[in-house]
Amino acid sequence: MDRSEPPPPKPAKGEDFGYRLFPERRSEAKPQRSFLATSLFTYNHKCQVMLKIALDRSPYAQLLLDAMKQSGCTVSKDRHFACEECDRCVGGGFDSATSQIVLCQNNIHQQSHMNRVVTHELIHAFDHCRAHVDWFSNVKHLACSEIRAANLSGDCSLINEMTRFKFGLKQHHQVKKTVPCR
Repeated sequence: MDRSEPPPPKPAKGEDFGYRLFPERRSEAKPQRSFLATSLFTYNHKCQVMLKIALDRSPYAQLLLDAMKQSGCTVSKDRHFACEECDRCVGGGFDSATSQIVLCQNNIHQQSHMNRVVTHELIHAFDHCRAHVDWFSNVKHLACSEIRAANLSGDCSLINEMTRFKFGLKQHHQVKKTVPCR
């Protein structure tokens, strides 16, 4: 993720490339977090602890971090991961402008969910570093990365499909219509 790359294009009027889902990403000057905001018993602290567990214990996260390192993409927990407040409909995202994985501290409440989100977003980070994905102009690049991330992160596992009340054995890899986040 530390390879030099051209900056992403500035959004045209009316486009935000999904940044509306990550309010802390929209502000030009990020507010410094107070001690209370990052202290024990907060969403941020819980997110940081679960992130550390995911990076230390998840075999998928470790595999992806090793693959990134072998591809010349160094990843630092402090630099490339951020726990932030997000819109309630997302668990995380990859910000290609900063090469950061955003974890939605207010929406991730279980370690298994954190592991899936970290894995999913690390796949996007890997694609960004190794394949130089054109996130903003090439919808095929975006679709390919999303399909890879959904399949490889466990988003499409049998258990997750059952929690979505999808009990059949067919049509699990179809694009699903969802209600757009507001």
